Amino acid sequence: MQLAPLSLLRAAETQRHGAVSGAFLGNTKPTKNALCVSAALWLVIGVFVAHLVTATPAQAQAQAQGPQPSNTAGGVEFIPAATLFAVFDDNVFAGSNSTAGRMLTLRPSFEASYESPITRLLGLYAFDMQQSNFSTLTTLDARRHALGEATFRSTPFMTLGVLARYDRSSTPGDINFDTGLLGERRNAERVEIVPGLTWRLGPRTSMSSGYDWISEHLVDGERGTLQIGRVGLSRDLSSRTAITTGYVGRYFIDHVNGFPNYYTNAVLLGWSRVLTSGNTLSLAAGPNFRAHRGLSYESSAGFVRATPRVRLALDYWHGETIVLGVLGPVAVDSVTGRAAWPIRRFEVGTMLGASDVTTLDERSSRVYRGTAFWSWNPGGLYSIAATYDIDFQNGSIRNPIFLDSERILFDEEVVRHVFRVGVTIAPRYRRSILPPDEAARVKGVTR
Repeated sequence: MQLAPLSLLRAAETQRHGAVSGAFLGNTKPTKNALCVSAALWLVIGVFVAHLVTATPAQAQAQAQGPQPSNTAGGVEFIPAATLFAVFDDNVFAGSNSTAGRMLTLRPSFEASYESPITRLLGLYAFDMQQSNFSTLTTLDARRHALGEATFRSTPFMTLGVLARYDRSSTPGDINFDTGLLGERRNAERVEIVPGLTWRLGPRTSMSSGYDWISEHLVDGERGTLQIGRVGLSRDLSSRTAITTGYVGRYFIDHVNGFPNYYTNAVLLGWSRVLTSGNTLSLAAGPNFRAHRGLSYESSAGFVRATPRVRLALDYWHGETIVLGVLGPVAVDSVTGRAAWPIRRFEVGTMLGASDVTTLDERSSRVYRGTAFWSWNPGGLYSIAATYDIDFQNGSIRNPIFLDSERILFDEEVVRHVFRVGVTIAPRYRRSILPPDEAARVKGVTR
């Protein structure tokens, strides 16, 4: 595959370097638009607090009466919440020269769901307001997250669904989901839309298809788009064993003149088995035909253990994806392990991961990350959680830039530790949409 001329890479990286200086090291005076948005956000928070105050007596009464049977057959649920974080970050700008920072973050969120026998709708929106000892990091719009999901069972054998997700963050590493790569402080956005169809062809055979559209870009910087098409067929050999076959096609688009687009086609064969109650192993692999780069392979493996005492998940994946600020697709080898132990009202857990990322021109970066978490839910409105995160990144896949004829490389080695403690307040509002007789039956009452 022909790579883009070096002048294009230099121009793109020079644009990124200039944007970093202006966004976080220069003018911090808020604009008129920012002031208007801030006023609107504070108005929303005021409405939320008013609802929270009025909901507290009803919630206390519900707790005094003891737990009630949940209504999962149909209804509407609304969950406004607010989380207050205290954060210490010993490398707040994700560079080789550590600069420690302290932040106080308030995250209002609003979740709503609707469920009926054939339809399920879910919506979530959250944003972060942040106060820091660095004035350039104090903002009312540090991060946004929106999620929408709809599932519709058109017939007993066919289910349609669509998922939409939007993320905006001033730390791009937060939305590099597949690789976990760290990056300098820049405003970045990610949009993903995933429609899908599942069709049961018989008692043991089912077919699924889906389309995944992903767009990522640094604000005032490079944009990358990934389109993925999937078709799969599954056959149950027994109550414990199933085999699968599928096709995955990817189309990578870099919105830079002169840089060619790129596509791959993979055919996968898979096998899964329920080893014992709560333990499942799955494997999949197959050839991957890459445009202008010859034959490669794609593979994945997963193990899940779910019991009342422990939840464990191990995943491995070798494939291709896109990374914020990097032209062209990257090859990824990723290993992730997650474990959680619920202990009455407490839960403790950990996550460990490693990723090896390689670009088209053989630049590589390796990322190791770990998380330990603890949470306590005393019941009712409140919960408390604490996390510790560590990231170690060796190597840079960022294209070099030239400033005054001097070659400048991004940091080759980055270490970051983050401590976070948060308190969440989340009342719930439920309303049944079932007919009176059906609602009574769900609650265990005979009319």
